[in-house]
Amino acid sequence: MMKIPAILLAMFLVLAGVGCARATGYQSLEAGVPTISVQGTGKVEAEPDEAIVRFGVMSEDKYLAKAYKLNTESMNSVISAIKSMGIDSKDIKTSSYTVTPVYERDEKGWQVPGKPATFRVQQQLTIKLRDTSGAGEVIDRIIASGTNVFNGIQFTSSKLEDLRTQAKVKAAKDAREKAGLLAKSLDVKLGRVLRINASISQPYPVRNQVAFEAAAARSVPRIEAGSMEVTSTCNVVYEVLQ
Repeated sequence: MMKIPAILLAMFLVLAGVGCARATGYQSLEAGVPTISVQGTGKVEAEPDEAIVRFGVMSEDKYLAKAYKLNTESMNSVISAIKSMGIDSKDIKTSSYTVTPVYERDEKGWQVPGKPATFRVQQQLTIKLRDTSGAGEVIDRIIASGTNVFNGIQFTSSKLEDLRTQAKVKAAKDAREKAGLLAKSLDVKLGRVLRINASISQPYPVRNQVAFEAAAARSVPRIEAGSMEVTSTCNVVYEVLQ
């Protein structure tokens, strides 16, 4: 059996000790003193000024070359329609492109060995709308031009990072106020901050099925952006001074 040199073994033990110390540092610090744990919440509401629309084209044929050609022609038609509405090329992005062989299935649902029965080509696009008021018209136009896969619309803000920062600051202040209230009620004082853990939620996307069905029925869907809410939570552990 190969022997590990003593100096290497010593270095390993030192490094392992450092790693463990970092991992348990907070826990040991908290264990040695009385603490107060609080959770602060911060919410910021804003009116969306951008929309992200995700959709695509799926084509299928027994010949791969034909499936590819059908998909390319349909997608080119969709992209032309998008650009004719004044949407800049930099706001149009291909998010995925897949080619999938499709095999026959028997009566039990098992795949039948052999060559693929058909080939399925699917291309997905993501576009950014910098004017949310025209979202319904855009959806109507892309579906009329050949889109047969619609993955949804999500309203967001061009100032999202600023909104997240505001929510985090509010959450931290809320945590401090709650901790101060508890300390005052217990007749103690707050000491050092021993641990902070912050998280933030993403704005929830708008339902897409209504928009797709309305556009497929050749009626322009009315889509209201409404308001968006960015929420942050801040968990803080304070040292308690007697």
